[in-house]
Amino acid sequence: MKNIVGSPARGATFLKRQGEIEKIINRLQNGNNIQIAAPRRIGKTSILFYLLDNEVNNYLYAYVDTESVDNEQDFYKKILKELLKKDWLSNSSRLQTAIRTGKKFIKSLKSIQIVSGTIEFSETQTDYYEELYNLLCGLEIEKKLILLLDEFPQTIINISQVGSDGLSNATKFLQRNRELRLDPIINQNIQFIYTGSIGLNHTVAALNASSFINDLNSIEIGQLSKTEAIDLIIALSKEKKLKFSEDSINYLISKIEWLIPFYIQLILQDILFANSENSEITQLEIDKAFDSIIEARNNNHFEHYFSRLKSQFKGLELDFVLKTLADIAKNITCEKNHLFNLSVQYNVQGRFKNILEILSYDGYINNNVSQNEYRFNSPILRLWWVKNICE
Repeated sequence: MKNIVGSPARGATFLKRQGEIEKIINRLQNGNNIQIAAPRRIGKTSILFYLLDNEVNNYLYAYVDTESVDNEQDFYKKILKELLKKDWLSNSSRLQTAIRTGKKFIKSLKSIQIVSGTIEFSETQTDYYEELYNLLCGLEIEKKLILLLDEFPQTIINISQVGSDGLSNATKFLQRNRELRLDPIINQNIQFIYTGSIGLNHTVAALNASSFINDLNSIEIGQLSKTEAIDLIIALSKEKKLKFSEDSINYLISKIEWLIPFYIQLILQDILFANSENSEITQLEIDKAFDSIIEARNNNHFEHYFSRLKSQFKGLELDFVLKTLADIAKNITCEKNHLFNLSVQYNVQGRFKNILEILSYDGYINNNVSQNEYRFNSPILRLWWVKNICE
């Protein structure tokens, strides 16, 4: 297995997470629309790609990354364009018949052109919500279609921050997405999976619009099990002929703590960098790799953890968040009472609980050991934070 750090794993580079995949398919079979809830870097997009590439359960899939979208019309247009790329749509015999016979729903799609008997997308000044609605209602497909919508929460935030009507536009956007999902014609054959590296529930709650996603079935994706982590370490090590004893693997896992693919891949990359002789990996080499992993060459892998905070929080809330993370990073753990006192200093105590929940969901901190004590999820991120962010 090739060690590709930072990018979604696909094909032979993906460690199949059978339990999570079965959970998703089971919920789809029961007719649910889904939100996948998990912190960033946990491997959500890799799971979506696995569904897409393997047409799991004999479903049809369309993947759309909407992270850069900042208005409702571009969101629907992007989905339309992706659907029209699919051979199972543009080359289907039923659609070809609809084109030849001039079915009403084909004529109603102003953004679609028929060129030499095939469908092409045409940029038009039109209502792309209506276009997408008409296409989804008119589709006659023999299989279930699953729309995989990645970075959906970021799209909501983007829309909410554009212009003086941003908040109301974001709320309207959520309402119309719900209407699509629950339409009695569309939901017979089409289901939706939403995911993103920002929590959907918290994003929507900030708009007082939680009622527009209460139909979604939530699936949590956690860290790898110890067995899965060992399997990943062994698979990645074989590619570069790294040699681990059982004790060294267990030591490495205990050092990583938060067993998500990203951190396993990153530390193995640094171990390989230091071990040029292909000798058996020792605990000393693992310790050296942890010391070197936070060097400047890896900043691109960590910087987004800091920059994302500036898009989620503003003013005193951002100041409180940065102080909170700095104190936890420097002290390894922080009592909840101390953090609450900080929130009072920054006059954000009314949002104290929500802010900690957001930081926990987004993969920064947890209070799993004790409800009254917070620590970084990843010792690696904590070390980088101390070196690069703490004053």
